[in-house]
Amino acid sequence: MIENIERQELLTFQNQLSKCVNVKYATFSNKDLIISNIPTKKRIGFIIYGKASIIKTDINGNSTIMRELKQNDIFSNLFFWDLEDDIYIISNKETEVVFIDYNSILKDCTKKCPFHNKLVLTLFELLIKDNKQQNEKIEQLSKRTVREKLLFFLKNRTNSNNIFNVTTSYTAIADYICVDRSNLMRELKKMENEKIIKRDGKKITIL
Repeated sequence: MIENIERQELLTFQNQLSKCVNVKYATFSNKDLIISNIPTKKRIGFIIYGKASIIKTDINGNSTIMRELKQNDIFSNLFFWDLEDDIYIISNKETEVVFIDYNSILKDCTKKCPFHNKLVLTLFELLIKDNKQQNEKIEQLSKRTVREKLLFFLKNRTNSNNIFNVTTSYTAIADYICVDRSNLMRELKKMENEKIIKRDGKKITIL
């Protein structure tokens, strides 16, 4: 989420939040509800430490983990406001979150501090990235077959030469696209035999 922000800049960002906008710190135990899209106050959250999951529950009661959140990740219920499915963010361990009041960000800073404009720009830059990840995950989950899920995943991560470098385990990839690892490996083999992809060690090329 914030790989382009230096650690020192991030710490400064955290420390100055409460000086400029209305914030509230909260600590959650394992499996506590942090926030949902059920009509409530519009909030932006920033994880100080801990882990959490964004979970979607459809009308039939089927739940899917959309994304895992970790320290320094940002989230908001703004992007889930009008969705029909229920969206919950649940802590996976003890987790501390700083909640930022959305309305206080939009108002002019009464202290006229130069930090406010930078705060707004930083927050919205992070939220735009977060929204892109959410949209990608939602589209990923909409794919029906293992091949559709896998191709969508690969095409969104290949470089200009249509090459995807596997930097994690195939188990992690299978979990992310919501398929069994055995089905994933079987589909990779089929796609390779059909010359849709080429595998060379940890490198996958879309042909």
